[in-house]
Amino acid sequence: MPVSRNRVNPETPSTPGTTGRRYGGIDPEERQRQRRAKLIDAGLAVFGEQGYHNSTVRDVCKQAQLTSRYFYENFDGMEALFKAVYTAVNRELMQTTIMSLASCQPDPEKLAEAALRNFLEFIRQDPHRARVALIDALNVGEGMNMLADKASQDFAHLIAGFMHQMFPKLDEQGRLNFKMLANGLVGANTRIATQWVADRCKAPLEDVLTNTLILFKACIGYARTLEAELKG
Repeated sequence: MPVSRNRVNPETPSTPGTTGRRYGGIDPEERQRQRRAKLIDAGLAVFGEQGYHNSTVRDVCKQAQLTSRYFYENFDGMEALFKAVYTAVNRELMQTTIMSLASCQPDPEKLAEAALRNFLEFIRQDPHRARVALIDALNVGEGMNMLADKASQDFAHLIAGFMHQMFPKLDEQGRLNFKMLANGLVGANTRIATQWVADRCKAPLEDVLTNTLILFKACIGYARTLEAELKG
């Protein structure tokens, strides 16, 4: 059977259901977890350098210093690995975002700035993250599109939650649709960041932050105007 461009023929896997032996004090389940983590790290490096469509199982295995047997022990193909890498990147972004918000003053503008700064710094610090999360994620396939949409919804849900905390009366009276607004802000933020990454982050981060923050400040300002009308 010939080797395809994005795959290599897997070696015969170990017999399913066997427990295996402890090696170096580590049980088989933990060794598999460690191998999976190595493959995800390798996937980030390979996808980040070469792009999804130019990467192969062999590339990933070489980077991880593992055989193809262990690749197919954890993933059924390159798209499955890409999804795992994308999920790991977005999980880390969500964690750092929540940490930045937790240490911020409870002021709408300051919260927005903290979250946006964290996002821009996160993708600038590692171009591999940027390529996976913002460039290649759009070109992998329908299954990946659904995963990317879920990630966007998670961040929109976070924004909508803070909107509700800051302006509860507007939500209660239906004056603003926080879910709709949050989705729009995430979409605009992602588009600006994607173009920034495509330009290799040439524009100063502070300039990108200032222009992205304008959209959030406009929403906050309008919300405050509506809130003042309710009180008046």
